[in-house]
Amino acid sequence: MIIRRETRAGSNDLNVAYRPCRIDELVGNDISKKIIRNALDAKKIPHTQLFIGDAGCGKTTAAKIIALGLNCEENGVSSTPCLKCNSCISILEGNSIDVKEINVGQSGGKDHAEAIVKDLPMSPFNSRFKVLIFDEAHKLTDAAKDLLLKPTETGYDHVYFIFCTNQPDKLRNKLKKGGEPFLDRCSVLVFNKLETYQIKDLLKNVCEFEGLNYIQEILDLIAEESKGVPRNALVWLNQVSIENSWNLKAARAICNVISEEDIPRIMDLNKSLLSGSFKDSVAIFDEIKKAASVESVRIHVAGFFVGCLKRAKKVPDARKFSAALDVLVEPIYEQGLLSEHKWYNYMFKVTDIIMVHSNRRQ
Repeated sequence: MIIRRETRAGSNDLNVAYRPCRIDELVGNDISKKIIRNALDAKKIPHTQLFIGDAGCGKTTAAKIIALGLNCEENGVSSTPCLKCNSCISILEGNSIDVKEINVGQSGGKDHAEAIVKDLPMSPFNSRFKVLIFDEAHKLTDAAKDLLLKPTETGYDHVYFIFCTNQPDKLRNKLKKGGEPFLDRCSVLVFNKLETYQIKDLLKNVCEFEGLNYIQEILDLIAEESKGVPRNALVWLNQVSIENSWNLKAARAICNVISEEDIPRIMDLNKSLLSGSFKDSVAIFDEIKKAASVESVRIHVAGFFVGCLKRAKKVPDARKFSAALDVLVEPIYEQGLLSEHKWYNYMFKVTDIIMVHSNRRQ
């Protein structure tokens, strides 16, 4: 079930307008949905939770749904918040004093954690519970995690912690005696990518709700290229609807799909990187970037090196390709010159890794 809701704060792009606000509106992840629904209805929500899954698969959305369910004034603690009371509206609009979404990438250090911990004993200002949602929780520093250990273990009746991450391994503390005190305190839920058919159904429903004269072939393309991430699919659908030609070539460009005529140059780039030639790689990329996005180039090059890793017959070669992939798997979200600058740096690091490993073999 999808519902369109316009917000007074922020944009009303399709990925925002169709963001689920009740647990039954989430697509897929049926087990995690059932756990959340039952926990809310039984009033047994764990006070410290860790949501794991790829970016755009519903972790933060589910966390906000829990915040709504805990604090709804009209229906009480419930899996079906009214979405109309003052508490629900303030959470939906992102201006609730008691429900905070913390961008750990910007506020994950010791000082910010100290301020959070200091504020915890205080009662909620105008809600039933305080809910602290830590987005990109893997970026918490060890000092910040240490400060949060005690409150996440002993807790407060009026405080809920929800940590969201797509890199749970980085939340592990480096302890001499072993053990994982931070992760051990969390109730873990996993959010998986959606099946392609689920993305297709979602896109079709949104198009019909919006009254768009869509082309099914383009929806199929978006669904395939989104790789199971609904946020990506809706962002691309929004761009396709704005571009409004519903042309397959335009849709491929929007979805970062490399055209067939550019594939030979991509292969040339792969070979130059594999040979460790930074200068040649730059020259080839400078031609490719005229027709393809930087992120689409990164995806294809990363796929090539994954193939090299799979085919490696010797451990030193596998280590070389693995080290290159440590660079290449990081997405490039920036646009324009900044994305190009980032990719030049990626290419240098890859060619440097190739040359260093090659010299070791000699």
